[in-house]
Amino acid sequence: MRKFSGIILLVLFSIVLVSCGTKTSVTAEIINPDVDQTSIKFSVELNDPENEITGSTVVYLYNEEGNVRNQQTIEEAADLEDIYFYGLETESTFTVKVIVTVGRDAVEVGMYEFTTLTDQEIIINTVEEFMAMGQNRNGRYILGQDIDFENEPFDTPFNASNMAFGGTFDGNGYSLMNINVSRISMYTGIFGYVSSGVIKNVTIDGASIGSLETPYEAATSSRVGILVGYGTSQTARIENVTVKNSLISFNTSSTIQAYVGGVTAEYKGVIEDVEVLDTTISVKALSFGRIKIGGVVGLLGEYSEVTRVYSNADISFEMAGTNVRDDDVSQMIGGVIGQHVSGADATEIISEGDITVDIDYNTLPDTTTGTYTLFVGGLVGRANDDINGGFYSGNITVNHEKNTYEDVVVKQFRIGGLVGLYEPRKASEQLVRISGNEININVSDDVRLDVSQVFGFDRYMESTDYGVFGTQHLDVNDISVVSEDTVNVITDLTTYFDSEWILGYIE
Repeated sequence: MRKFSGIILLVLFSIVLVSCGTKTSVTAEIINPDVDQTSIKFSVELNDPENEITGSTVVYLYNEEGNVRNQQTIEEAADLEDIYFYGLETESTFTVKVIVTVGRDAVEVGMYEFTTLTDQEIIINTVEEFMAMGQNRNGRYILGQDIDFENEPFDTPFNASNMAFGGTFDGNGYSLMNINVSRISMYTGIFGYVSSGVIKNVTIDGASIGSLETPYEAATSSRVGILVGYGTSQTARIENVTVKNSLISFNTSSTIQAYVGGVTAEYKGVIEDVEVLDTTISVKALSFGRIKIGGVVGLLGEYSEVTRVYSNADISFEMAGTNVRDDDVSQMIGGVIGQHVSGADATEIISEGDITVDIDYNTLPDTTTGTYTLFVGGLVGRANDDINGGFYSGNITVNHEKNTYEDVVVKQFRIGGLVGLYEPRKASEQLVRISGNEININVSDDVRLDVSQVFGFDRYMESTDYGVFGTQHLDVNDISVVSEDTVNVITDLTTYFDSEWILGYIE
């Protein structure tokens, strides 16, 4: 090992005197330390400006008694990145030392002292204590009382993959109130980025991300959820949570994506016993980035589970294109789930909120190609796996007029009172469009339209156990097409549904 070059962020020792009288200009800094209850992960910035290192470089970990607990020999520059020592005692002090060989001497050129975090349950009673969770992201927390954030600007302490929440947050039946998320980021939400974290037994009351009068602006890829932006692990859980009196309002000009959910934007874990009440989601897209919006979750990932979820969130989506030329445009909007991918499990889901969609692609001149797809469903925009048990009772309105330069593009709209596009080779069961409200579609003649009070388009026709209860309504361009919509008529919901949970929401 001769030399590791790099930018010195902080010189810990510019000249180190050792017992034998050796002097050196070699320096080392411990950077990006990530301390947990039983581990530390870090990198080393090593600088040898005069090529003094003649032999080995070793990173040692010492305990409080001065005994070596672990060590890593550095063979090449890459070994200085992401050094990981684990199996440590909680709430204990350790010291990292970097030892290099200069001539015949072992010389200490950098050190870092740290204390591992507690694994004891921590009670949270204040805003400051809530924000301090970012210092122990895998901790166990319990809410001791309601906390009012008083609409002060809020930035999540969990804003990136290396800052993910992986602990347990138990709301203990209390509320987090008036959280005003200050901006749209890549992972937007009270708990922005969640790995294996568990969030339970809490009410989110009066949270806001933007306002209807002044929507936030997002220029890059974003995942926006009131509770969680992105949940990445199958072991993550959201359970017994209520989101109420809350708002998401922003404009996106991203050419990549915007995933949005009343609870979470994208989730790969378990969501159960969740309600979204009196909440509004308003999104305007100015570009061709992928859009997935759900009253509860925008994108439900593979192997995830959603069970006993209710939403009456009103969803408003507007496409007001500014730069669409030779691009594909994909938008999926559902009262509960925007897209439900293959392998995800959705059981006992209800939506009673209204969905309003206004589309103006504003395709630019000189366009030669493009496919524009819109999937809207009262429960799910696009389903790639089955759904078992649920109903929708809100209004759906979709409006679109063609643009001068759109003769060469393909437009495919699939709109259903239950599911916009249903694709699995599996049968769903006990799904009902409870009518009395309306489905109104107003589109130009260049749209390939599949529309129904139940499934807008059912690719493999495997499902038969679904239908409409009550007054039927389906208008296309102000003309009723109910007579063309062959659906099962359900006459008694109390005998149709097996789920006591679903029956509890039926008046």
